[in-house]
Amino acid sequence: MTLYICGNSHVRALRAGMQAIAEEVEDEVAVFPLGTADNEAESFSTLEDGYVVLTNSRFRNKLRKFFGFSRFEPGHRWGICLGTHNARIFRNEGWLRAAPAWLNLPGMQPVSESVFAQMVATDQRHIRTFFDQLLQTGVRPFVISAPWPVRHHPIMTETGVKPEIVQAVDARARALFADWLAQRGIDLVAPPSETADADGFLRPIFAKGGEDIYHGNARYGKIMMRKVLAERLGVAAA
Repeated sequence: MTLYICGNSHVRALRAGMQAIAEEVEDEVAVFPLGTADNEAESFSTLEDGYVVLTNSRFRNKLRKFFGFSRFEPGHRWGICLGTHNARIFRNEGWLRAAPAWLNLPGMQPVSESVFAQMVATDQRHIRTFFDQLLQTGVRPFVISAPWPVRHHPIMTETGVKPEIVQAVDARARALFADWLAQRGIDLVAPPSETADADGFLRPIFAKGGEDIYHGNARYGKIMMRKVLAERLGVAAA
């Protein structure tokens, strides 16, 4: 049975990685991104005749073109990369004056854990709706995480937000989403620990580089896809 992997633009690295290791894998794996993560900030799915369909035209057209489906059906295996692209939360100049309360940074307005949890839930509301819709219709997906944040993001290098704040925001948002998924029995494949530096940022050798401030490269995609296949298909890494 084919494993279908889709989601936001972080899937591009997964596709490149899968192409690099395709000869190592007997199972059929189809990988293609549906659109950028900014599309997640608006409603992009609905229930129609007992199935989940995509209302975002870009997502919908790509699902049909590259996977041959107009809806998500229970008989298919899905790995979906949504929900851990936390840049919408950390690329905010408000973090120049405020910080997560658990960091105890002097001179900064503390943001409590409960307030932060609400921020994350609000940011992810359409993503969470999508996964709840899938479960409601009998689709049992697993989630593939986005890579760690990139250290040269301008919110730090140009705006001046402290790296420890960005890392703390990203790490806690990931943990909250992981807990939310676990409550619903949805597995999450986290980025390989060796792709992070000591401070929790994506190591430069795994970043796409240049003007790209978000994505992993093909090397990252290769190691991440090997982890996905090992955890979900039992395919040992070469």
